[in-house]
Amino acid sequence: MLAPNPLPVDSFENLRSRVERLLRARERKDITDLSLPLVAGLSKNFGKEIVYPTRSIGNFLDFLADSNPLGEVYLFGGILRDLALLGRRGFNSDIDIVVEGHWSHCVRYLKSLGAKQNRFGGFRLPVAEWSIDIWNAEETWAIRNQHIAYRGIASLTQTTVLNWDAILMDWRTKRFVARPEYLSEIHERILDIVLIQNPNPLGMAVRVFRHLCLKDARKITPRAAMYLADATERYSFDLIQSDEIRSYGKSLIHKPVYDLFRLVRSEGNIPIGEKFGIAAETLRRELDL
Repeated sequence: MLAPNPLPVDSFENLRSRVERLLRARERKDITDLSLPLVAGLSKNFGKEIVYPTRSIGNFLDFLADSNPLGEVYLFGGILRDLALLGRRGFNSDIDIVVEGHWSHCVRYLKSLGAKQNRFGGFRLPVAEWSIDIWNAEETWAIRNQHIAYRGIASLTQTTVLNWDAILMDWRTKRFVARPEYLSEIHERILDIVLIQNPNPLGMAVRVFRHLCLKDARKITPRAAMYLADATERYSFDLIQSDEIRSYGKSLIHKPVYDLFRLVRSEGNIPIGEKFGIAAETLRRELDL
């Protein structure tokens, strides 16, 4: 029998433990095969007993931090969100890393590993069983396009679409950077929108609808509700469903959920709570027909 999914984290210590268990899972020590080009190139810096950095994500992050001693390396967004909400079984995605400081030095190192640059200026590299995307903290999309001013690494918590993504973990210190309400919003599964602007607005609307239909979210804020209501004006259900299938392989977004927010959008300039009540009653009548 499968073990039940863990509850959302209630402390940063709990989240730190989940991160360590996941990212150190495949670690192997004392690998000394100097025939590997990467290991041979780094042997003068790490002595005789060295670790091939793609044996685990944790090893890779150690090497990345050591290769950039004047910069900082952070886990960012989705991996922390999924581990916080659902634990290891809930994570099946790419891993985002941001580097603060000495980016040009980091780029040389990443290119030596065969990392490929993506269209947004970051680099992609396969490590263990995952793809890793590595970004310059000061050149992430929202900051580069001047939606958010960069005033230090905490600025990145203002650049995500979802409040659940607005978290970083410093790999060296294992400390988290997040808004004060982050843990309570995760624990209560309250979904909010942080930044509406995004290079893939349709994909982001699909993500938010999926969180509702997968029941990751148990409550949403008025801002998130209006975001979804506005999305129904921009995108038809067929378009949302086709983009979901293209991105995820199957559709889990329920049309009644889409229709609820479509009706909310049509209710005009009244308080959001009243809009939901009217929309829900209208939808019930439509479904009973």
